[in-house]
Amino acid sequence: MKKLVLIIAAVFGMAIAANAANYKVDNNAIDALIENAEEVFTLEVAEAAPLAANLPSVSQKEVQPAVALVLNFLLGEFGIHRHYMGTAPAMWAIYTFTFFGIFGIVPTVDLVMLVIGTINNDISRYIGNRKFFMWV
Repeated sequence: MKKLVLIIAAVFGMAIAANAANYKVDNNAIDALIENAEEVFTLEVAEAAPLAANLPSVSQKEVQPAVALVLNFLLGEFGIHRHYMGTAPAMWAIYTFTFFGIFGIVPTVDLVMLVIGTINNDISRYIGNRKFFMWV
């Protein structure tokens, strides 16, 4: 209990010490930094298009069902398995801030559906699925 109280006190102490009023912005130094900056690399959009075409998309890369299962089992409450399978970028926040996927129900159903998909050797309907409930 003492450790918990000390940790809470330390966090509050750091929060008080990190007051925005303690920081000063030197506009002249920022302006001088920008004026002296040197552009190192420029890539035109026409040059970037062929490079982007060579990058593997989620549908092109091979998603391993076993990896998705392990990620779901270990970090399912944070939606990491969904990122591996190519879901929306903010899915981790949705899983986390809905109390770990509606109190862990969504990751558990995801796990069951991935197990069934792995047994049937077809998890393609879950790859790139951008819905919160991937099985719907």
